[in-house]
Amino acid sequence: MLREAKKDMRKRFFAKRATLDAEYRKTADAAICAATGALSITKSAECIAAYVSDGTEVDLTAFMLECEKIDKRIFLPRYSTSPGVGYEMVEIDDLSQDLVPGKYGLMEPSQKLPAASAEQINDMLWLVPGVAFDKTGARLGRGKGIYDRLLKKSNGLSIGIFYECQRADKVPSGEHDQKLDMIVTEKVIINLKN
Repeated sequence: MLREAKKDMRKRFFAKRATLDAEYRKTADAAICAATGALSITKSAECIAAYVSDGTEVDLTAFMLECEKIDKRIFLPRYSTSPGVGYEMVEIDDLSQDLVPGKYGLMEPSQKLPAASAEQINDMLWLVPGVAFDKTGARLGRGKGIYDRLLKKSNGLSIGIFYECQRADKVPSGEHDQKLDMIVTEKVIINLKN
């Protein structure tokens, strides 16, 4: 039942996000990057877990380039070649040099770079993509549980990065689904930790 509800919602919201006009997407990405960078929690964070957009997700490149300029530590997900690990977070120094095509065709950190330590993961500020979100902080991902497993290992705050069109009335969620602490869209910032 839960699986079917998620599958149906995923299909509808993937379609919504995919139909965003390129010009609107560019403007929205800039607004989201600026809003995320201006947050006090972001300014004070030493380690930031981000992601590389698949082309339909919010593009955080401008935000990450700003972080590089001020020596913030950026970590991106990479599929691990070690059995049973799944995805791990990896620090990158240079967005233009450190990424290679990964498991699902998405750019990810090179296998030459070391994985983040448990201590680093515990302290990260997480910028999390998704397919849909609701006002309670429930998030619908792609269905592989990647971020739910990563977030479970961390005490760091999680910020969902979404377009406004990804807002749902209610996202179906189960016991393994991790809630977001904050949401940033091109129109609003929702703080769920208050």
